[in-house]
Amino acid sequence: MKKLTKEEKDAQCRKEIKATLILAIIVCAWHIITAFALAKSDAMFLGIPAFTSVSCLGAFLIMIVGAWLLLKKVFIDFDYDDENAIEEGGKAHE
Repeated sequence: MKKLTKEEKDAQCRKEIKATLILAIIVCAWHIITAFALAKSDAMFLGIPAFTSVSCLGAFLIMIVGAWLLLKKVFIDFDYDDENAIEEGGKAHE
């Protein structure tokens, strides 16, 4: 577990939030764009209309790969609790 200053913790949280938001936007964009692009097609994939299966399965795969990349490249293990705020009894200040 990494020891970070309060400013570093805040910066890391912002970085993680931005990266997760970017992934969510990519997944939504894939889902919407492929669904509309294939909507007029009569093509079938896995016994389901292509616009449904391609948009849903693609979004699922992008989510899985994206989450794995976020865990490996963006997220770090750190304790967000402020050690100075812990009282002798083990409870945080309120």
